[in-house]
Amino acid sequence: MRNLKLTIEYEGTNYHGWQFQPNSTTIQGVIQEKILTITGEKIKLIGAGRTDAGVHATGQVASFRLKGDIPLPNLWKGLNSLLPRDIRITELEQVEDRFHARYHAKSKEYKYQIFTGKVLSPFLHRYVYHLPLKLNLKEMFHAAEFFVGKHDFTPFSPAVRGKKNAIREVFSSSFIQQKEMLIYRIRANGFLQYMTRNTVGSLIEVGKGNLTTENLQEVLKNPNRSDLVAPTAPPQGLFLIKIEY
Repeated sequence: MRNLKLTIEYEGTNYHGWQFQPNSTTIQGVIQEKILTITGEKIKLIGAGRTDAGVHATGQVASFRLKGDIPLPNLWKGLNSLLPRDIRITELEQVEDRFHARYHAKSKEYKYQIFTGKVLSPFLHRYVYHLPLKLNLKEMFHAAEFFVGKHDFTPFSPAVRGKKNAIREVFSSSFIQQKEMLIYRIRANGFLQYMTRNTVGSLIEVGKGNLTTENLQEVLKNPNRSDLVAPTAPPQGLFLIKIEY
């Protein structure tokens, strides 16, 4: 039995996220269905990260085990011919038997795109959060640095409260400005549900002047201060861009 690794790009607008759901269309579910069609085998596709509904990916990684001996170039070509146009397999390779797409990931990286211009191009609306406001970028950029290090991210993912270890280590957290586009990038050893979008939402509130950098420092020190966390940023601006092993 071979252990196979996929690298996947997808435009998440039309999907209820990565994870399989019986009555909803998901990325995992669609790929599993197409592998079954080609190979006749019902497989379990293990994703490195579980993106939410409407979130995109340029570097998702997944693995699965296959009994059959179909040549990999044929499987790769067959998958991309059957998959909808908003999902593509960019790499397919055989890996060592012990490889696990989720548990062996050393870091994951996301980016979030905010467009601050007055008029949003119709070719961008699926991929950015349109926020035509004058933001305090200096404060936002400074506040982003506070997330680097080990923190309890319970306030940024309320669903995990009391259920699991919410400590994550963030390796980098910063903004890039490209004219009217703000791109936030965060790399960590793992992410909780809504963690990135709540982080972005809080940084935006700093930019608006509704939260201070001191507020963010307080919530990172005290996991009970969920009252200081801003509303969740919408999903369409978020991309899973890289998994490191």
